[in-house]
Amino acid sequence: MKTIVITNYAPDNIRDIITIDDNDLVIAVDGALSQVLKQKIKVDLVIGDFDSLTTKSLLKGLNRIQLNKEKDETDTFVAVKKAYEMTRNEVFLIGGIKGDRIEHFIANILMLNEFPKLTIMDENSMIYLLETGKHLISKASYISFFGFSEAKITLERFKYNLKDYHLKQYDPLCISNETIKSYGEITIKEGRVLVVKTTKK
Repeated sequence: MKTIVITNYAPDNIRDIITIDDNDLVIAVDGALSQVLKQKIKVDLVIGDFDSLTTKSLLKGLNRIQLNKEKDETDTFVAVKKAYEMTRNEVFLIGGIKGDRIEHFIANILMLNEFPKLTIMDENSMIYLLETGKHLISKASYISFFGFSEAKITLERFKYNLKDYHLKQYDPLCISNETIKSYGEITIKEGRVLVVKTTKK
């Protein structure tokens, strides 16, 4: 069982990104509700101020939490926080990467500081945080690493390897790496690393 939070801009084919089982908990955020229902995905809870939901009748019969339009947190942040309050399972945020509100995408990335186990996904990208230790990274078109806020890392089985490198917060050195086989290895000796896996279309 897992918890899936779906936000704008919701992908056109959500099930191509993540498997949704009958016992999974699905939370739709505001205007993403229409796309979720269109894809015949069951919704356990909808959260938002519903300013971006054009058809309010879609809310009929659904469990919902109505937020004030003026608030200190984004609808997506509230939904993710609620997800972690409701379950101890893995939480996935689907969407929230594309769109004309880039500030919301930045806010979603920064949520990883509050929710370090969260995984953010859309059709082309997977974004997550890694703590200290050795981790296997499965193959993708491009794999990028960023200090969050900084880390000491070793990369092995990548096209570009590193040994005990101090990866600072704004260092672009580890953008667009590739594994040389089915997976690569990253060892984080200190700090945390933001991982961005991108599928080339």
